[in-house]
Amino acid sequence: MNEIAMAQTELTVEDTMIHALQELKKLKEGQSVLSADVDYLKNEQPVNPSICLALEKMRKQKVVELLGGKDSQAYKDRKFAQSVFSQAAKDFKEYFRIPRYDLLKRKDEEQAFDYWGSWEPSANTKLEIKNRNGQMSLVG
Repeated sequence: MNEIAMAQTELTVEDTMIHALQELKKLKEGQSVLSADVDYLKNEQPVNPSICLALEKMRKQKVVELLGGKDSQAYKDRKFAQSVFSQAAKDFKEYFRIPRYDLLKRKDEEQAFDYWGSWEPSANTKLEIKNRNGQMSLVG
């Protein structure tokens, strides 16, 4: 091979390697974007609305139970009961650092169900529930 042919062949091999490495770099960048998208979908995306409904149902059941049931004085005092329901919702949003229930992240879904299994109102609210339920109803 003469020197010119060798130089062209070397340049072609060099150009081919450069092109291949540039394509590899593009693929790697695309893979990073795809990986970030998958992570968002699996972890950061808000939960399905049906999950929110199930969590709200759990919250309501938990609060009714802690108030002493639907026949309790604490539950029948609508203003008081509503304040306990509100406290529960507020506590949940603070714990998961979300402004609205429907913004709960998928990665927190299981923990959210566990949360309602163990949630309790504040000590003052518990005492108030006990006091209200300890009062006898004056109306027969």
